[in-house]
Amino acid sequence: MYESILEMRVLHLLLARHDIWDLWEQPERIRYVDADGNAKSAVFDFLVTLRCGRKIAIAVKPAAIVEETGFRQELELIRAATPLSFADDVVLVTDRSFTPADARNAERLMEFRRTPDEEADQIIGELLQGLQSETTIADLVDLSGLDGRGFRAAFRAVYSGGARLMTTGDISPKSEIMMGGAQ
Repeated sequence: MYESILEMRVLHLLLARHDIWDLWEQPERIRYVDADGNAKSAVFDFLVTLRCGRKIAIAVKPAAIVEETGFRQELELIRAATPLSFADDVVLVTDRSFTPADARNAERLMEFRRTPDEEADQIIGELLQGLQSETTIADLVDLSGLDGRGFRAAFRAVYSGGARLMTTGDISPKSEIMMGGAQ
């Protein structure tokens, strides 16, 4: 569950990553002492475990609130109190940490993952392996004969490592891709 649109966007971005093994929303509280010497506690928005075993605690805040409240200094106190058994690192993610297109692409990926299509994924994967140069998603889809199924499969391939996106912005039929390299 997420508490804000920003947290939802960050969740989608995290779920789109291929290097995340586990994701825990709202993990256990961390107790710390604030700048005035008061005992406090904080809950990170996410605790992710990477495939390599490294754990990262993530705080999600709008950039304006971070600047207005001095949250970065508070987060440093929380970081200092966070045991290494809980997380190897603490990261702040704001609405300035990613582009709106990154968020839209991740949300769209979640939508496309809801309806798996192994046949389309396999066909697009085989076509990608045969690529000798950059092409557009539209040209790859045309070559596949899969229409919308092909677009969704090519989109998923960008995130699974079968295709490397060569353009920035929203992934569309005009996006240029080539073989290999997960986002």
